[in-house]
Amino acid sequence: MKKLTFTLLLIGAIAFCSCGDKVLLDETRTFDRETWLRFQPEQYELTPQSTDDCYNFIITATIDTSRFREAGLPIMLEIDNSNHENRTLFATLLLRNHNGNWMGTVDENGNLVVTQMVRQFFFFSSTTPHTIKLGQRTSKYEIHGIRSINFKVEKAKVVYPE
Repeated sequence: MKKLTFTLLLIGAIAFCSCGDKVLLDETRTFDRETWLRFQPEQYELTPQSTDDCYNFIITATIDTSRFREAGLPIMLEIDNSNHENRTLFATLLLRNHNGNWMGTVDENGNLVVTQMVRQFFFFSSTTPHTIKLGQRTSKYEIHGIRSINFKVEKAKVVYPE
């Protein structure tokens, strides 16, 4: 009976731990005075488990639309690893549709919340520790009205054609 209980607990623990393998990073950063400075990117640390897995990069921005009125929020991702390999990705979070209407949802404080996949099927080149810097790439030194940014790196599900 003790062996059966131990075996069931071990299987449960393994199953519980494997559930977390889908999300490699999920962090939210808030900005002082709702101001995002151009030359102070947010920095994240992560270590991929395998070079065979691909990942999606998802960003959720919470924005005060009375202070930030633009149609998009241009961002840049700088990815460095301990092997001194560097990659840079550019994306724009779309905040308004082609009719000029705000996209996303409105939270309980009246802020716009927009979630967008900015990179799909990204492969890391090594399993060494990586640093990812997420910065705004507007022409302004500081942009006002950006309350918070959530950066999520999750394992992608690749479906190959038959």
